[in-house]
Amino acid sequence: MNDLKLGNDFGAPSENDWLAAVETALRGKPVDTLKSTDLAGFNRQPLYTEAHHATADDTAGLPGFAPFTRGATALNNKFLPWHIAQRVIIGRKSADNAAILTDLAGGVSAIMLDFSAKPADAAALDKLLADVMLDIAPLSLASATSDTARAVLEVLDKSSIGDVPIYLNLSADDAAALVDTAKTRPSTRLMTANGAAFHAQGAGVAQELGWLLAELTDGLRKLEAVGLAPADALSKITLTLAAEVDFFAGLAKIRAARLLFANIADAIGAPDTRPQIHAETSLRAFSDVDPWVNILRATSAAMGAGIAGVDMLTVAPCTATGATDNVLTRRIARNTQVILQEESHIGHVADAAGGSWYIESLTEQLAESAWGEFQKIEACGGIEAAQSDIDAALSQARKDFDAAVDTRAMPLVGVSEFPNLEEVPLEAGQDTSYRLSAAYEGLRHAAQKAKPKVFLANIGEMASFTPRANFAANIYAAGGLHAVSGDGGTEPDAIATAFKNSNAKIAVICASDDDYESHAEAIAAALKQSGATHIALAGKPRNIADVDAYCFAGCAVLRFLQEIHKTLGLAS
Repeated sequence: MNDLKLGNDFGAPSENDWLAAVETALRGKPVDTLKSTDLAGFNRQPLYTEAHHATADDTAGLPGFAPFTRGATALNNKFLPWHIAQRVIIGRKSADNAAILTDLAGGVSAIMLDFSAKPADAAALDKLLADVMLDIAPLSLASATSDTARAVLEVLDKSSIGDVPIYLNLSADDAAALVDTAKTRPSTRLMTANGAAFHAQGAGVAQELGWLLAELTDGLRKLEAVGLAPADALSKITLTLAAEVDFFAGLAKIRAARLLFANIADAIGAPDTRPQIHAETSLRAFSDVDPWVNILRATSAAMGAGIAGVDMLTVAPCTATGATDNVLTRRIARNTQVILQEESHIGHVADAAGGSWYIESLTEQLAESAWGEFQKIEACGGIEAAQSDIDAALSQARKDFDAAVDTRAMPLVGVSEFPNLEEVPLEAGQDTSYRLSAAYEGLRHAAQKAKPKVFLANIGEMASFTPRANFAANIYAAGGLHAVSGDGGTEPDAIATAFKNSNAKIAVICASDDDYESHAEAIAAALKQSGATHIALAGKPRNIADVDAYCFAGCAVLRFLQEIHKTLGLAS
């Protein structure tokens, strides 16, 4: 044991050594092929060094990055690294007092009342919150008006528990109408600057942060107009952000939010004010098709938010995009956070990602981009004056996302990739926000009852047609079509007979390039003669008679499937 050496014989590889190793792994391709600017707006590199990490002097007038990017403390309150909040949508099935009490007994420490579907008066709230100890489990409101907030405050007044933390999360105008509450209830946070709302409409990461800053400053101005000084108002405002499925983007976004908040706080003379950040898992990436995959999406988002050091986190149940939740899915949602806190202990280290050149670089990129977005809004005269510009930017962002989803450059597991046709889609809910998977879901719902088939007209030997047959089956399944596989061979009549026996109305030819050259045209003609209403070929387009469409890596899969649905007469 005395001769044991732990790494002593290893050298200190240079950056060039690492890059050479990367090129070896890429089999001679240059490292530049790994560099990309993604839809989140990040220019991601294959390798990060200290050179990628800017200093405070390099960052467009923003303050130094430490300690502003860090969470406040390892423990934000006596017991929990962050508040585990569960959303209760008023008027939604299963959103009742029993569900709230079950959530609280299972580890939830804050209740988020969502009034987006239905308002509630004090009497209804009394019933909903019966036996809830509001001095221990604070309330956080969503989509509340000043009238709704007054009804909630009335419930608190009746309980005689005094001044307890409550997050009204109002718009700037509604917060201004309740400014006197800040005097009688000092622990109340009146307003939220809601970046998550922009995210739900398709905003990119930098846009979400930049427009959040614009909402924040708009709120400060409106609260000042009714007598609340900006330095005092800042501590009455919560920042609400979407927890990204993109783990690193979400982590960097929350860290950048602190930095940007610090710049605002310093400008108004309140440099010691720390932000209160509430993160919510993004429903934009959720799907009601194979909803169990949403658990993985929520876990990735929650872990990024937890490591970034949020003050409150809401994880949506995997059934959140459907008509209702249930005991199991709500339990999984809250246990996701419980496990992160109590088993993974990710909240016991302040800014665990700090010092990572990759994370620091993403944080810096994002802070600069977001500050630029904020300055554009201010140059227009504020967020209200810039609304048409914001709408146009959101429309373009959605088009960019849709294009990436269409071609599967942005793959959606369980939706556009590896769809499971045995998993029945959720009953459609009332959510009208933008979701990446919505168009594919429409196809799946339209095909669910009919369960249409596609015949895989395989040519040649199994070893040669299987790769393209699997590829095609996966694409058609994304549209809700069940694949019936042919046995192969090269006889057109035999393949046409198998097509008839499959009871399918459409077919896709699957083979190697050599077999396409030799047999595809004759087999396409035989399939057409046998009544195939649509014939596709798995591969790049080529001049083959009777072939109606082609599916291949990088093709517009969604449009391809939509045309097939039209051919089959399926109502979307």
